[in-house]
Amino acid sequence: MRLEAPTTYFVPGELTSPKFAKAFAGGCQGQAVGDLTLRPGPFAAFCTPPTWPLLAQAEADRRNFYYGDHAFWGRGKYYRVTRNAYQYRVTEGDLRVAQSNRLQLLHVDLAPEWQRGGGTVVICPNSPQYMARFGINASQWVVDLVERLSRVTDRPIVIRWKSTAAKRPLYVDLHTAWMVVVFSSNAAIEALAAGVPVCVLAPWATSAPMGISRIEDVETPYYPDDRIPFLWTLADRQWTLAELAAGLAWRQFHADQRA
Repeated sequence: MRLEAPTTYFVPGELTSPKFAKAFAGGCQGQAVGDLTLRPGPFAAFCTPPTWPLLAQAEADRRNFYYGDHAFWGRGKYYRVTRNAYQYRVTEGDLRVAQSNRLQLLHVDLAPEWQRGGGTVVICPNSPQYMARFGINASQWVVDLVERLSRVTDRPIVIRWKSTAAKRPLYVDLHTAWMVVVFSSNAAIEALAAGVPVCVLAPWATSAPMGISRIEDVETPYYPDDRIPFLWTLADRQWTLAELAAGLAWRQFHADQRA
């Protein structure tokens, strides 16, 4: 069955959502609109806060939706889009056919082995605004997390807010990390690329299958054997604006539906 092209919404004056909307709408031969009035049919957007009420209504109506976001790697040049999900979930089929080519083009260095000798637990919250969308107070989430960790480990805890990332890149703390703990942050993907185990608390997050899901298991990390093909797959699930406009993502959604 052919997918119905969505209306792609953007916020006038923003840097990213208008150019994303133009490219994605062109690739699926749909319409890009900037008045934020929900129209009939599927929804798509680079999902910044002003578009969230429209997305919530589309979900409540059980419509198909396409969620645009920054890429795993190459932000500003590449973008990711998922169908009926906030983040992509890698399938067994994806792993069987995964190739390294696209990740190599991005010049991403992958640690060949898991890092097993680190000492610190690194907590990486999403932005407070993003976490509030899921009913979570980010500051209290961190406080509660530290308290829970103190019951099960004596390891030093490092807290990394997204707003401070430019001053202290994540790789600095990954060198000494035992584990990285996130809600759904892309920091978990960076950690996996560096071979650092993760704890992922949002069950729908892309990185969730690659780590533990309970803070209480922090002393028993998960070291899956398919970490590298998993990361190869993610590189195949992000596109440039030109690729979006050429319909590469849209064709991928059709292929997913047939699989």
